[in-house]
Amino acid sequence: NITPTDLAPFCSGGLSNCTLTLGANSHGIYKANGNLTLNAFTFPANQNYVILVNGNLTISGRIRIPTGSTALFTASGNITADRTIGETASDGTTTTIEGVYSADRSFIVDGNNSCSVGADLRLNIAGSVITNGSRLGGSFQNLRDLCANDPFYPTVFFSERVDFILNTPEFLKQPNFTYQEIAP
Repeated sequence: NITPTDLAPFCSGGLSNCTLTLGANSHGIYKANGNLTLNAFTFPANQNYVILVNGNLTISGRIRIPTGSTALFTASGNITADRTIGETASDGTTTTIEGVYSADRSFIVDGNNSCSVGADLRLNIAGSVITNGSRLGGSFQNLRDLCANDPFYPTVFFSERVDFILNTPEFLKQPNFTYQEIAP
């Protein structure tokens, strides 16, 4: 029984160039009615957020979520990590984006994917990525190439954020069951 809050008033620059302006006690469910391009943002401490995007979500800056907070991003279309965000190939400690990301379609790690243009950045994700949430088709698409560093480092690296599981709001912790009768 939680009504989503329109995200647009909390987006300096509008939905197409959104720098969030969420305050210290602004936890809740927010909805973007249309495509959303999200700039860098550090979420407030000890708050839980659900960002619903009715369209595609493009992440164009670092997303930071302090321990004790959670942020779930879900899009009815694709979620794209812009080619401009990431770390040097050897940087396995700096997180680029944090959170739980669920795309009804694909999660796309955009890149130049051409060594003649230059090596792409490494994307370090702390949290989870879910694709094909609508079961209508979708995949994890890695379009980055580290060129000469490919044999030594991953283009995409995932690290755990167990605190996201522990701090997930109760209304999101609903078990899913699938039953199937199998003939002997």
